[in-house]
Amino acid sequence: MRLAGRWPNEWTAATLSAPGRRHRPDLAAPAGVAAQWRGPIIGPAIDNWEKITENAKARIKLHGLPETIAAELAWMAHWQALDGTRSSVLATNQMANILRRAIREQHPFPPSIRAMDWDQAAALQRWFYATRWGRLPPHGSIARLRVMFRFARLALLARCHDGHWWDLDEWHPRCDPRIPLTGREPQANYGCSPGQIRHRWLREAAKWHLGTALEAGTLRWSTVSQERVKCLTRFDRWLGTVDDPLQVLGDPANAAAQAAAFRRWDADPANRLLRSNDRRFTDRPVHPRQINDDLRAVGELFAFVADNRGEAHRLLGAEPWSRVTEAHAASWFRQVARVKRTREFNDDHYVDDHAMGQILAALPLLGLPREQQMIITRGDGTQLQANGFDDPQAMRMILMQILTGRRASEIRTCAFDCLTAPPATTVTAPGTEKIARFHYAQSKIDIAPDTILVDREVTEVIGEQQRWVRDKFPDHEPRFLFVHRVGNRTGGKPYPQGTYNWMLREFSDLVQFTDSQGRVIRLSHTHRFRHTRLTRLAELGLPIHVLQRYAGHATPTMSMHYIAAREQHAEQAVLATVKLKADGTRIQFSRDDHDSMHLFDRADRFLPNGWCLLPPLQSCDKGNACLTCSVFATDATHRTVLERQLDNTTTLIDRTTAKFEIRHGSPMPDDNVWLTHRRAEKAALTKLLEALPTDPGRAIQGGGSHAATTGPVPLTLIPITRRTRP
Repeated sequence: MRLAGRWPNEWTAATLSAPGRRHRPDLAAPAGVAAQWRGPIIGPAIDNWEKITENAKARIKLHGLPETIAAELAWMAHWQALDGTRSSVLATNQMANILRRAIREQHPFPPSIRAMDWDQAAALQRWFYATRWGRLPPHGSIARLRVMFRFARLALLARCHDGHWWDLDEWHPRCDPRIPLTGREPQANYGCSPGQIRHRWLREAAKWHLGTALEAGTLRWSTVSQERVKCLTRFDRWLGTVDDPLQVLGDPANAAAQAAAFRRWDADPANRLLRSNDRRFTDRPVHPRQINDDLRAVGELFAFVADNRGEAHRLLGAEPWSRVTEAHAASWFRQVARVKRTREFNDDHYVDDHAMGQILAALPLLGLPREQQMIITRGDGTQLQANGFDDPQAMRMILMQILTGRRASEIRTCAFDCLTAPPATTVTAPGTEKIARFHYAQSKIDIAPDTILVDREVTEVIGEQQRWVRDKFPDHEPRFLFVHRVGNRTGGKPYPQGTYNWMLREFSDLVQFTDSQGRVIRLSHTHRFRHTRLTRLAELGLPIHVLQRYAGHATPTMSMHYIAAREQHAEQAVLATVKLKADGTRIQFSRDDHDSMHLFDRADRFLPNGWCLLPPLQSCDKGNACLTCSVFATDATHRTVLERQLDNTTTLIDRTTAKFEIRHGSPMPDDNVWLTHRRAEKAALTKLLEALPTDPGRAIQGGGSHAATTGPVPLTLIPITRRTRP
C-alpha cells in the first residue's frame, strides 16, 4: 500500500488497475481531469467550489490513502461535478477516514473502490463507528455514503473497463456513454441490473444477447432495461425452484414440458414480484400478454445462442450452451398463447366530466408549498384541508397530458425550447393568435410525427414552466422543460419517472377521485388521459387520418383502440339524426325546410335581409345589387332589417344630394350613376315592404315582382371546363 506523502504526479494505468479486471489503456491521464482535481487536497484551486460541492468550503482530503483508492475517490468526485450533481465531500472524507483508521489498525479492506461493493463499504462504516464511538452509524451517514456508491462508482467501473460495455453487471447510460441510445432516447435516466441473475451461465448469455441486440438496433434501451432484463430475471428465479437448472438445455423432447411448467409458475402474481414493495399487486391476475413476454424472452435467448454457436463457444465456453438447439427455442415459442388483439371498445380508460372536474379543481394542491393549505373536495363529497405537495412541475405535467393527450414520457422529457411558430399556411380563427407548434419527446415510434399544434392554454402552461426553470437555474441553459429537482446542479437531467408516478399516486390517495359511476380514478395511470383526449376528438367528428396524425400513431387501427365506446355519446349521436319536438314527436319537414337545408351547405347564400337562390354552380356578377336581383328572396322575418335599410337609404340620398347642391350650386342630375342605383334600391325596398303584408306566409322573390314559388327563373349558367384524366 502507498501511504501519505507518496502521491503520484500522474495517474498511471497501474494506478487505476485492480486484480481480475480488464482496463482500458487510455487511463494514463483521464481526459478533462485537471491537476487541481488529483489531490491530495481538492477544493482550494477549483473555481466556484461552493457551487460544485454540497458543503460550501469543506475540502476533500485524500492524504494517507493507498494510491489506487485515492485516485478513484478523486475521479469520482470530479465525475459528480461533471454530471451536474454536487461532489460528495462529506461521504468522500468519511470513506477516507475509515480507510486511514483501517490502515492504522490493520483491518482488512478491498484493494480498490471498484473491488468494494456496497455491502463491504457498509460493513467498514459499521466497524468504524463501533470501534471509534461504540455505536452504529446514523441514517444520514449511511445515506451519504450510499450516494457515493451508486452512480459515481458505476461510472468509475465503466471508465476503467476495456471490454464490452455489456460485460458489466450494472447498466446505466448516465454512467456509461458506450451504451447505445436511439436519437429519440436523448436521456435515459434509468438503468437495469442484469447482475441480479444468479445463475452465471444464464447471466453471461443474457448480457451478450441483450447487448448485441442493442448495438444492432433490433431492441432499444427502454425495452431492454424495463422489460427484457426483468423477464430473464424471472426465468432465473424459476430455475431456482427446479432440481437441476441445466435440464432446460438438455433433451429437446423435454423442452415443451419445461416451458409449460414455467408458464404455470409465471401465472402466479406472487412469483413475478421482483421487489418487496410490490406486494400490493399480488391480488391482480397476470395478463396473458405478460406471460407471453417472458416466454418470448427465453425463446429469443435460446434462438440467439443456437444461431451463433461459434461466437457462443468463444464468449461463454463450451458448456452448458453447446447443448441448446433451435428445437429448444421452438418449444418455448409454441407455449406463447394466442391473445385476441382487437379488444371491445369500452369506457374503462375514459375520464368523464364528473371526474375531470374534481381533478382540475384539486390540481393546485400539487403545486402549493408544503407550509400552505387548501380545502379540497374528495370524490365522496367530503371536504378536507390538506397541505400542499410543493411540486408545481408535476401539476403542469399532468395538466399538459390532459390538454394534449401526450404520453407521460413525451411530456416529461420534452426539450426546453419545445414551441415554434406554426407554418405560414395555418389559418387561425380570431382569438387564437397564440397557436404554436409543440415538439414533444416522441420515443416510441420512429416513423411517427413528433409535433402537434396547441392552443393558448398549452402555450401558457409551457411559458409558466419555462419561467420556473429559468428561476431555478439562472446560470445554466436548461436542456429539458421538466427537470430533476435534486442532484441536478446544471439542470441537465429530466424529471424522473418514478418521482412523477409516486407523486400522482400520493395525490390520488389523498383526494380519492371518482367518476360519475363511483369508480376510483388514480392519476398515476396517466395513459387514461390519452384515451380521453382522443375519444373526445373523435366524438367531435375529427377524420380518422387527422386523428392518427394527432395521436402520433403509425396506423389508424392503433388510434381506434383509444376510442372509448361511450353509451351516452352513442345515444346522442342517434338522437341527432332524428329531429324531435319538445314533446318527443317528429317534426314534419316542408318544402321550405328542404330548401333551407340545401342553402345551409352554402353559407355565402345567406344574406342579412334574405337569401340568394343562385345555384352553387352559378357565379354572381351583380356585386351588392341583391335587392334588384331576380334570384333574391326574403320574407316577413326580415321586415325590421328591410325597414332600417330603407330609412338609411332614404337618409343617405337626401344628405348626399343636399351636399352636392351646396357644393356645385345645382341639384344632382337624375342620370347620376350613384343616384340611379340608390333610387333603384329604395324603390325595390319600398316594393318589398308593400308586398310582404299581402302574403305573410310566403317568401317574396326579385324585389317583390313575384313570389319565390311561382316557378323557375331562367338563368344563364356559366360553362365549366372539367379536367379529364389522361
